[in-house]
Amino acid sequence: MNPLTLFGVLAVSAMLVFYALEERSRSFVLMFAAACAASSVYGFLQGAWPFGVVEAIWTGVAVRRWQQRSVPPPNPESKPIACDMTALSREERQRYDSLRSRVVGAVESVTSTPQFFQLRLGSGVTTQDVAEWMALEHRCCPFLTTAITIRPDGTRWVELGGSAAIKDFLHQEFNTVLG
Repeated sequence: MNPLTLFGVLAVSAMLVFYALEERSRSFVLMFAAACAASSVYGFLQGAWPFGVVEAIWTGVAVRRWQQRSVPPPNPESKPIACDMTALSREERQRYDSLRSRVVGAVESVTSTPQFFQLRLGSGVTTQDVAEWMALEHRCCPFLTTAITIRPDGTRWVELGGSAAIKDFLHQEFNTVLG
């Protein structure tokens, strides 16, 4: 096997391997592009210019896919925990304060998990008011995960949290309820 043929075998084999691994990391997409470029060079050196042209086009396609491929989302623990109180108008802020008072006043018990607080609600607030409060809360504190659950026994629960750091923040913000 001459050196040019060996180069071609390695270039095409690398294309196959990196293409198979693309879903694992965007780096493999870039390596696939490099292997396509090497295959293109091989095609032109071998005298098979149509192969060289097609592989050059694949190189461009792969580079573009690498550029467009999203970078993995950051760790939720690293997102800033900060509320933007300007996200609500004055009227919405007044409504938020009223709803928050009703929700906090309806808390009958609190259960804690490593990343969440679960608040059992009594009848002092409607489910619609809880949902409206959660929507307003999320607008000013988008890092917060919220959920409302109505269990088979008819009890209503609000879950607040998202990470240990967010749970600590909530503990400070709702210290009278969360203890």
